[in-house]
Amino acid sequence: MRVEALTIAAVGPTVAALRPAEARSREIADTVSALLAAVSTRGDAAVVEATRRFDWPDATAQSLGVPVRDLDSAYAAVDRELLAALQTARENCTFFHRHELRPDWEDTGAQGQVLGIRHLPVEKAGLYVPGGLGAYASTVIMNAVPALVAGVRELVVCTPPGRDGTVNGSVLAAARLMGIERVFRVGGAQAIAAMAYGTESIPRVDVICGPGNAYVMEAKRQVYGRVGIDSLAGPSEVLVVADGTAPAQWIAVDMLAQEEHGSGAEALLVAESREICEAVERAIERLAAERAPRGATEPAGAMRAGSARPPTGGTPDGDSDGGRFWAFHPAPGEDFLDLAAALVNAYAPEHLEIQVADARSFLARVRSAGAVFLGAGTPTAFGDYIAGTNHVLPTGGSARFSSPLSVDTFMRKSSLAEVPTDAASALVPALARVAESEGFFFHKRSAELRIEAE
Repeated sequence: MRVEALTIAAVGPTVAALRPAEARSREIADTVSALLAAVSTRGDAAVVEATRRFDWPDATAQSLGVPVRDLDSAYAAVDRELLAALQTARENCTFFHRHELRPDWEDTGAQGQVLGIRHLPVEKAGLYVPGGLGAYASTVIMNAVPALVAGVRELVVCTPPGRDGTVNGSVLAAARLMGIERVFRVGGAQAIAAMAYGTESIPRVDVICGPGNAYVMEAKRQVYGRVGIDSLAGPSEVLVVADGTAPAQWIAVDMLAQEEHGSGAEALLVAESREICEAVERAIERLAAERAPRGATEPAGAMRAGSARPPTGGTPDGDSDGGRFWAFHPAPGEDFLDLAAALVNAYAPEHLEIQVADARSFLARVRSAGAVFLGAGTPTAFGDYIAGTNHVLPTGGSARFSSPLSVDTFMRKSSLAEVPTDAASALVPALARVAESEGFFFHKRSAELRIEAE
């Protein structure tokens, strides 16, 4: 872990260095573009070819869909404690997202016109659930709940199969728990293409959400506009703000937990003193030494051999394939809370942990963060799984202008206007003047005819 003194003046350059310029691979973009074109023109045949090549050698068009009976079997077979935990996550997430619903409204404007907004859910949403070495039942819950709360009528899940065509049982059980009946054994860019364009087997959707690898993200980038997408998620990140009241071991384990998200994950600490940074560094070294051997454990409820997600194997110095650790403390003469606020708002972290004595007071200074976790007793892990907030969050500094996955992701707004005759009489002179200035003769006449007819 790198430990550095920091000044407010250096915050900008430091954040710029932490966020290197995006390296969009031309090779990935070209590969994805070819896959999208193939699926858009050849449908299931292209999806099957890609699935055979990348995931499941024996795939056929008839076997892409997971039979409903298999969802029922997975639900019946999954570990009961895991199922109860997923139900708790579903209930808490539903409670949270219901607060995002907003009523339609109508009101009368100054000239007598009636104005309003209608909120309408999309008809179909596609959920991409990563596969490979991981089992991500929580991703099913986090993506499905806001869609269902919004009122989406049909959810479609695509998830990559194993080499034998199986899909992790906990993922299937979570889909069944959410009432989803259409699950397809398709992953990668071909899954995004299938949901964006529609094939003989996989329906076209209106919005696609869910995390994935570089090919999945590039596919989402390229189909945006044909369908809606949630975001282009990058590596996960956490920023911990800590004073002397926060236990060093708690900070350390939260940073190591972030590393488990995989390659490129980043964990930052801004602490009140260098001593705190060094204590956290020592705790990271101790905890990392206790890490279970690679592949020694398997997620509860996993039902396919080899489905366990191994630890990332990173080392505390941040020079690993896992995550990168950085720690900052105020340079001489700098105020800790002022420095911390400046770093938070410039970095705009995906996850922000506020582990200071008066976390609520510091919260008032936060302007850019995807999800905020108040107090040393509230690690990011609660948001990742069970508390109720959504774990699909803006990354890479995009919290400056974007928001977590929400009901709004699956909702459209239609504006409404009704102009009675009296209101038209009051509005037409102004409308006519603006239309004239822009050279739009028939815009002017279309409004004038409404009042001339009276």
